[in-house]
Order: sequence, then C-alpha cells, then structure tokens
Amino acid sequence: MARPITMLIADDSHVTVQLVTEAARMSKLSLRLSTTDNGRDCLTLLNGSNIDLAFIDVHMPELSGTEAFWSARKLGVKTFVTLMSSPPAAQAVDMAIKLRAYEFLFKPFASDDALAIIETYARISSPTKVLIVDDSSSVRQIVQKILHGSVFNCEIAEAGDGETALTLARNTQFDVVFLDCNMPGMSGIATMKRLALIQPRLKIVMISAERSATCETEALDGGACAFLHKPFNSQDVDQVLHCAFGLRSPNLKMNSTAPHFDVAIEGSTIRLAHRLSGHIFEYLWCEKPPYLRNGVVRPAASCTIAPNTVATVAEKTALLQLRSARLLAAA
Repeated sequence: MARPITMLIADDSHVTVQLVTEAARMSKLSLRLSTTDNGRDCLTLLNGSNIDLAFIDVHMPELSGTEAFWSARKLGVKTFVTLMSSPPAAQAVDMAIKLRAYEFLFKPFASDDALAIIETYARISSPTKVLIVDDSSSVRQIVQKILHGSVFNCEIAEAGDGETALTLARNTQFDVVFLDCNMPGMSGIATMKRLALIQPRLKIVMISAERSATCETEALDGGACAFLHKPFNSQDVDQVLHCAFGLRSPNLKMNSTAPHFDVAIEGSTIRLAHRLSGHIFEYLWCEKPPYLRNGVVRPAASCTIAPNTVATVAEKTALLQLRSARLLAAA
C-alpha cells in the first residue's frame, strides 16, 4: 500500500489554513497533514518531516515563507511548493520562480484552487509511463533528458521504429507516447493509428523537426493530443502533459507568443513586448472585471511607432491570452 502524501500548510491566517485543509479533505486522497503559523517551524518541518507537498504563506512571524523556502532549497529539499500572498508580491513571485516553486496563489483564492494543486501533485508524482519513438538514437536521448527535466515522474521506454513501438505497446501499458512524425518504414501517422487501436486511452504527442501544416493537421485530426516541433524543452512537455491529463497549468510563469507580441504571465502580472517597436506593456490582471489594471507602458528608445498606436491591440492581446489560459472568470 502506498504511503500517505505528507502535506504542510504554513500560514498565520486561520482562514487560509481552514480553506486549504478543506481542499485536502475534498481531494479524498490519503494525506498526512501538518500545519504551522510561523516560518521557523515551517523550515523545521520542511527539513525534517519528509514533506511532499506544501502551501507556504510569504509573510509569517519569526521567518518569512520565502526565507524558509529558500533555506530548505539550499539544503536540498525538493518539496512541491505553492507560495501564497496577497497581491502585489512581485519580489515573492520572482523568488518563487528562481526556487522552482510549482505555483503562486494570490489571496483571496478558493478551495478549488488549492484542490487543483493537490490533485495535480498526486498525478505528477505518480509514475507516468512514456514511450519515445524516433528513428534517431541521439534524438531519443535528447527527448529522454528533456522528460527527466519535467515535473512529471516519467518512466521511459524507447523504440527506434513503428514496428518496435507496436510490439512494446502490446506488452506494456503506456500513458504517453512521443512519436516522430517522419520515420522510414512505417510512418509516424501510420504508427499512431495502430497504437490507438492497441491502447485506445494512450495519449499521443507527435514530434517533428519539419514544420508541415499537412502533417500537423493529419496528426491532430487522427487523434494526437498535441504536436511539438523540435527542438522543444521540459516546459513545453509540462504544458502538453498538463493538458493531456486534464490538469490546470500553473500560472506562476507562462510564456507564449501572439501576433505582433511576445507574452509572459508571471503571477498576477502579464507583460507584452511589441516585436516591431520594442514597446513593453505591463498590466496587473484580475480574475474578475476590470481584468486589466494598473497598466504601465515602457516605451522603446528611438522608435518612430508611438506606444498609443499599439496600446489597444496590446490590451486585446492580453485579454485573449488570459482567456486562452483560462485565468479569467466566465462572463
């Protein structure tokens, strides 16, 4: 029988402790719960209690949550951490990113927000059986290294061609396959279709160094859950697997592109860099209207394009990105 998940709630707010405790109860997982209202005890528990999952408030008596988290990381503690604070908390968010926290929750938040993180941890920490299918051994090694950098606990098998992949699938149940689209012999698309017959619940992620709209459309229409273009990284894998398993992606830091803009969401801030002019637009985003607040424009030097000529487009792009990431409340 698997041991219970050890979970820590460190916050001097009784309301927050109750809220996260309720989320733990709602999860119906086997949890062993510890609580504390100060940073010094938080650090002691992180260092000595084999904590798997922690919700840590940034501002606590005796020692701040970020100091406790930082000290624990220095000692090699790899706890799956979510930091919590009332906005604004730019420095705390930056520290959370540097220390590789999983998420940053801005107060007030709902029990469902904490519940989603608890359920995500349960899925991420469970073994994810992955099959890599690519005719290049060097590519398979690179993809394996990328998967080991993911937050998911990947157990990896490899195949150099479609036939070998099918043989492995007949004997082993996999959760995910990363499948090269262009292989000699049996193509990636043909392999995908036959794998789906053997294991109908298998999540298939097509990968390719070539940018072919035809191949991508055929793969996604044929049942692939995602299409990754080489080279990709561990963050790309994390985003794909969150989506494939129906998990909410963390909002701590998300990078994406949109027409004319590079977009980054860090905590409660969304930042858009206009590619042509270099102007940067920053907003504090909120789940409920008004969605964009405290807008700041950082004009690029010596640019003939006035910031106000692209400001409206920047706002519309910001809202589109936030809605795509499901960060805004339904109207």
